Amino acid sequence: MRKKDAPNANEKTGSIDKALTILEALAGEPYAFSVAEIVGKTGFNRTTVYRTLRILLNRDYVHHDRERDKYQIGHATYHAGTIYLHNKSYQDKVMEILVEISEITKESVGMAVREGDKIISLLEVEIHQPMKFNDFPGKYFPPNKGSYGKCIMAYRDEKTIDRILEEQTFEKTCYNTLTAKEDLKKEYAKIRKQGYVTSIDELYMDVVGAGIPIFDRSGQANAVVAIAFFREEGWMEKLDRFIELLLRYQEKIEKCMP
Repeated sequence: MRKKDAPNANEKTGSIDKALTILEALAGEPYAFSVAEIVGKTGFNRTTVYRTLRILLNRDYVHHDRERDKYQIGHATYHAGTIYLHNKSYQDKVMEILVEISEITKESVGMAVREGDKIISLLEVEIHQPMKFNDFPGKYFPPNKGSYGKCIMAYRDEKTIDRILEEQTFEKTCYNTLTAKEDLKKEYAKIRKQGYVTSIDELYMDVVGAGIPIFDRSGQANAVVAIAFFREEGWMEKLDRFIELLLRYQEKIEKCMP
């Protein structure tokens, strides 16, 4: 009897690509999806989605919530993510500094880093906030709003900035959200000139942020540390004070970077 032909390289690559596409879909809000919703997000047919989910379920990369009949990211992805964090050997030292800043300000403090064209939250401290911002390690941030996204984008080269902005369209999700390419480029130039970033009513209403670029030993600004707080009386003075504080800590944080 003739053996069944083994799948060729293209077929294997296609299967891997579909699995990764589904994982990326599950990693977006609201972080739990039905099969029909996954079909809608990926464009794959139901048979492909079912087959791929079965493989991911067997390897614990996906979890099935039977009560809601929804699929979520599984614990195997968490294991892979902790290895990524382990490889960021500087994170423990930086985390100590972020906690120190949070103790002084009594506000939320975090660090985001650039991985390729993605801007991803790496460390977050929210121990003093009665209400949480729902920012967490592993969350992606857009390049057009918020301290994380704008600050890291500001220090990319002009050619890369143009490419990324041309590839994307942005929705105005809050009062001060920037969506036009030219407005964003002006904002990036302003950030580079003043050496820090501010965000007011960009990600969420009545949320204010300030951040500073963190340069590594090669002189690249591939990270940002930022403080976020809710707007209340005296918020402008608080913003100025937090910017000064971050700038005082900038060199200390940069000494931890590889």
